[in-house]
Formats: sequence, structure tokens, C-alpha cells
Amino acid sequence: MEETNDFLNVVYQITPDLEHFVNEEGLVVIAKPQNHWIQRFFRKIYIKIPEAVYMTLDDYGSFIMKQVDGKKTVSQIGEALAAEYEEAGVHLYERLELYMTHLEVNEKWIQPIGRMK
Repeated sequence: MEETNDFLNVVYQITPDLEHFVNEEGLVVIAKPQNHWIQRFFRKIYIKIPEAVYMTLDDYGSFIMKQVDGKKTVSQIGEALAAEYEEAGVHLYERLELYMTHLEVNEKWIQPIGRMK
């Protein structure tokens, strides 16, 4: 339980080199570069491979990414999520911890910058 409480005090920021924007529907769109050497090679021989793939997050993901500002703790983000989406309250912090850990470790879209007491 102490480990979860410690996680709730973490402050995240969006990784500085992440290319993203908010579209006209208010959803966050992430640009994932396709810059592997094989992709660059195929582009040189005129095979159409886009420079980036655009991934649109759903409502929850967009809401969370908009909350990640380098000032709010995970606990504050969770409270805002619960206030915005009534149905998010069930197992809120367990799911939020999984999602934010995925964004940090697997996607590398966010990074922790400290902990609040």
C-alpha cells in the first residue's frame, strides 16, 4: 500500500521531444516517427513510407495527457479524472498507475520529475 501512496505523489511531465497536438475534437494526437534504418532505406528506393504515424488518443487518454503538466501529482490527476468521468471512480488509481507506467516505460511519452510530500 505504501508503494501506491508513493506513486500518487509523483509529478510527471511530457517528454520534451514528444511531437503532439490537440485536434479539433479536443483529442490528443501523438506523432510517432518512423525513423528506423529499414524505413529510411525503403524511402530512398521510393517506397512510400510515411515519416510519422499519427495516433489519436481516446477521451480518457487525452484527458490524462492534458493533465500532465509538470505541476500536478498523480493523485491530483486522478481526482480531476474522477470529477470529469463519473465511471472512472472504480479502481481509479490502480488503472491510472498502470496507464501512466505504460506511458513512461513503454511509450516514453512522459517522465517523472519529482515527488510531492
